[in-house]
Amino acid sequence: PGARAVRPPRVEPADRSPLSNALRAWRTARARTDAVAPFIVFHDSVIEAIAERRPRSIAELRRVPGVGPTKLDRYGLEVIGVGVRDGQP
Repeated sequence: PGARAVRPPRVEPADRSPLSNALRAWRTARARTDAVAPFIVFHDSVIEAIAERRPRSIAELRRVPGVGPTKLDRYGLEVIGVGVRDGQP
C-alpha cells in the first residue's frame, strides 16, 4: 500500500471570502474565454491561497504557491486587478 495524498479541506461557498468569490468568478470567465476547465487557470487551493495572501503586486503574487512563471505572465495582472476591484485593503 502506497502513501495517499492528503487533500486540503474543502472551503464551502458560505465560508469563502468576498475576494475568493471574486477570484472564482474571474477564473470561470477566463476559463470560458480560453476554452479550458477552470482548474487549468488556477486550482481551488491556489485561488484560496491568493485570497488569503491578498497580493497587491506581481512580486507578491509570484510568492503564492502554485503561481509559476507561465501563470504569472498569463494571468498576473488580471488577478491583481480582481483584488483591486474587490476593494481589498
